Amino acid sequence: MNIVLIAAVLAGSLQATPGSPTSPAVVFVCEHGAAKSVIATAYFNKLAAERGLPYRAMFRGTNPGDSLSAMAVEGLKADGVPIPAGRPTAISDADVAGATHVFAIGCVLPDKARQSGKAEDWSDVPGDNGYAPMRDAIVRHVKQLLDTLASASPRRGALQP
Repeated sequence: MNIVLIAAVLAGSLQATPGSPTSPAVVFVCEHGAAKSVIATAYFNKLAAERGLPYRAMFRGTNPGDSLSAMAVEGLKADGVPIPAGRPTAISDADVAGATHVFAIGCVLPDKARQSGKAEDWSDVPGDNGYAPMRDAIVRHVKQLLDTLASASPRRGALQP
């Protein structure tokens, strides 16, 4: 985790996702916005909800494809993980502005996203080795991220001074 990311989380600099005034946004970005970012979004949203965290993710691409990857969709269905709604869309300045975190998965982010202080690179996620190795690397990253977010969030039901 980079220091800027951790500092932003600890400082509570949470902004809402477009269309959701209460959920801090995490943006996962891959080249086509069709596979890696979709898998990351699906697992992040499922696991964040299970942990009772307010964060929700969206998927974007740097060079968006026409549709979601059939391999990603089939893999998520086989895993019993809900497929995120939407279609591949280019990451925008508004996505970056509304995000608390932006993760590049096997791609180079646009300059504004890279320079936002919100960006991190998950370059170790394999691309052409099939669904399972890709999913396993993404889920490992997502769980680490959720652990960091959970430790920085006030616990529900805890007494506040």
